Amino acid sequence: MGGIFKATTAALCLALGGAPAFALAVAAPLVPAVGALSPAQRKVVARRIATLKSPAERRMAMGWSDAKKAAELICRPAALPALKRQVKDADKVFLGTDDPATLRLAGDRRLEGQGQVRAGTGWRDLTFVCDLDPATGKVAGFQATLKP
Repeated sequence: MGGIFKATTAALCLALGGAPAFALAVAAPLVPAVGALSPAQRKVVARRIATLKSPAERRMAMGWSDAKKAAELICRPAALPALKRQVKDADKVFLGTDDPATLRLAGDRRLEGQGQVRAGTGWRDLTFVCDLDPATGKVAGFQATLKP
């Protein structure tokens, strides 16, 4: 998968905790949303987008595909605690890359894809399945398989 994922994921990761402005300048282009998320999931996404600090960050996130929205705003918060059970020093996770093919949203119940987890100074590639509850907009389960 190669290297640390680019600014699309990094910009939001940093934005939710105080993004440097330069991170947004190199973010991926906007991708129209498809409409696979349930109404409850859309509410979760809208609430989390509303917490982003700048209008530019909010516009960027609103333009993401539903798969990217699910990855960043619904699944990623559940991914790190799950990965800490597998990777002792895990402290950061990226789900997907700038390549939209690395995330697959199967309706409003499952997101599958590729990602990376950082432990110490090293990154490990992984594949993941994030099970979604369309009624609540929450994660029902997160499983990751670390690549050798």
